[in-house]
Amino acid sequence: MAENHSEQVSTYLPLHVIEIILLNLPAKSLLRFKAVSKSWNTMISDPVFVRNHLHQSKASNSQNLFLCDFTFNYNSGKFCLVKIDEDRTLRSLDVLKSPRGFNMRVLCYCDGVLLFTSDDETPSGVEFVLWNPSTRTQTIFRLPFELNTDDKCYGLCNWYGLCHDPIIGDFKVVVICSNHYAVYSCKNKAWTMKKEFGDTFGVAYHPGVFVDGVVYWLKMEKDERRYKLTYFDPKDDEFKMANDEHGIFKVQRPTYNMIDFGGRLCVYSYKQGDKVVHIWIKEKGVDNNSWKELITVENVERFASYFVPMCFVENKIVVRLRGTTVVLYNSSEKTFEEFEDTTHYFDFLSVPYVESLISPNTFFRPKRKRNCLQ
Repeated sequence: MAENHSEQVSTYLPLHVIEIILLNLPAKSLLRFKAVSKSWNTMISDPVFVRNHLHQSKASNSQNLFLCDFTFNYNSGKFCLVKIDEDRTLRSLDVLKSPRGFNMRVLCYCDGVLLFTSDDETPSGVEFVLWNPSTRTQTIFRLPFELNTDDKCYGLCNWYGLCHDPIIGDFKVVVICSNHYAVYSCKNKAWTMKKEFGDTFGVAYHPGVFVDGVVYWLKMEKDERRYKLTYFDPKDDEFKMANDEHGIFKVQRPTYNMIDFGGRLCVYSYKQGDKVVHIWIKEKGVDNNSWKELITVENVERFASYFVPMCFVENKIVVRLRGTTVVLYNSSEKTFEEFEDTTHYFDFLSVPYVESLISPNTFFRPKRKRNCLQ
């Protein structure tokens, strides 16, 4: 009887309705559901479905998920998947093993994929891995010694960026070192020739931030008093300058940091000794240089230099302060509310977790003309 009922549901439930339901499921479940039938496998494997699932993940509450270094209670090499709830509690959802043999320090991330490096140098260069914690897929590659000629700027002294082309599935890793940079294409499994900058490329915030299909950095001017918003364009592998029409980066002697905040480029700034942090957010689109001040956080009792906005919970903003302290900031009352106990979850290392079916070693060409979610 149950089998007949199942056959009736699968017969009369249109595939597009099934697809809508599947788009709301986690990657782990979708990987299992590939075995349900050939049509389900085809649907879930389709590049348009993969992109729509990523879009759905970014738009949902999954933005309140974070991967944290959970070395307090577990052996080194494991992450804890933590969800931030509305009642100021943290829930541990899972414990994930990081790629074996690689440093747990996340160099950068985008679209649910993280970049790590190895602790040891090999005879052929420095080893890196791109890892998707949702699917446990990874790809390993090396930075050859000949692409890095500056002994003073080697290994972890470099600055890194990661970008993803959702159309063909290619990931590009950008490594900046002093006055040159190199680009690795996962699809081509090759590095480009290093390219020279006109002068030393100093950045105010080390990890590149992937938003608008490009990787943003804040480039310090020579006098280290002013900054320019710079981005790497994966279409031509070139660095370009964004216009600062609002003069956000013209203030002298501030400290800037950047994050991806809900799919938008977010810049927060403060001056040494101040208890005020200004948070700006950029409009979507690499050619749209409009900014608006999202919020001004006052009464930051601890050092503002440890201030990191994480996500919104209702109309309050979740902020990580020094060390393991995580608080909710109420902008209307200008007060902070501390979480119950974050010691066992948040160290200095915590990165957003995005459910994603994207594999760093799978590339494709769309076979069907379908629309992606907007």
